[in-house]
Amino acid sequence: MNDPQQPGKVRRPPSFSAFLVTGALVGLLVGFVASVVGPVDARYGAVAVLGFLGLIGACLGALVGGLIAVLLDRRS
Repeated sequence: MNDPQQPGKVRRPPSFSAFLVTGALVGLLVGFVASVVGPVDARYGAVAVLGFLGLIGACLGALVGGLIAVLLDRRS
């Protein structure tokens, strides 16, 4: 039977901000690497490509990090 003196399991939800920031940083890094390794387009400068792909990578990384946090929150 349940003993009232025993503590129950405490559910700790994931830290959404940590998942979002980590995902954004990983995405930013992937975007930077993709801009350095990828082909160079003569219409755009290297800095513009670096910033654009970094921004897109950060947004997608934050989205993936948020989805992982939501899935882990539903699982627990």
